[in-house]
Amino acid sequence: MRRVRSHAGAWLPVMVVGVLLLTGCGGSDKPAASPGAAAPSASDAATEAPAEEPPVSLPPGAQPGLDDYDGDGQKDPTCSTQDFGAGLVLRIPCQIGNAHDPENDTRLVKDSLYRLPGPDVDLTGVSGSVLEARDPNGGHVYIVTFNSDALFATGSADVGSADTLDNTIKVINKLYPNGTIQVRGHTDATGSAANNQALSQRRAETIRAYLTGHGVVAASVTAVGLGSTQPLVEEKNADGSASVAGRAFNRRVELVIRLPK
Repeated sequence: MRRVRSHAGAWLPVMVVGVLLLTGCGGSDKPAASPGAAAPSASDAATEAPAEEPPVSLPPGAQPGLDDYDGDGQKDPTCSTQDFGAGLVLRIPCQIGNAHDPENDTRLVKDSLYRLPGPDVDLTGVSGSVLEARDPNGGHVYIVTFNSDALFATGSADVGSADTLDNTIKVINKLYPNGTIQVRGHTDATGSAANNQALSQRRAETIRAYLTGHGVVAASVTAVGLGSTQPLVEEKNADGSASVAGRAFNRRVELVIRLPK
């Protein structure tokens, strides 16, 4: 203890206090934070995980999509199923962005099969188109459809020119081999329902025999006639007159190809 003299002449005790700074005694090796620096937060200390994409919201009753039909990078959900006759039941996308357009100013019937999308397929030499869908269990279904007038004379079930059939076999064997094929014959609505049914069945049987006899690669090929019960387009114009183009468009043969899973 040290004594110093006050201005009044008295001796006052003065305590000299030392401050001992200890380092390295059980403390952290980290340097002290600079004055005024903010304390690190937990989010700064942890590695930031990549943000997860929000789940795609589905309309009520919709099923998650299996295919990206419109090419926007998102699989398109399906909102319903539809029965197109003879066992052809397909899942229907909630929104169909690239449906086939009717030809020759014809108008699609309500819920037409032809509104479904289709893949980009080279159909050189084939007078028709390809549709793409899924069955209720998610199986791939492709539908090759071509005009009967390119194959048969009016009222006939005998094949005239086989060019479309030969080129169709090439497409099937290249893109859709080993599937099951259902040949579906269709007529327009002129004539009696009985005659149309019989004609469509004979034509379907003729195409089935041609496919199996000319090397189509398929697990099985069956045939069914549907007459005029499954039109694609209206057979009357908006003014009520007969649509020649509509009738011709409905006269067709479809090959429903179900691929193995």
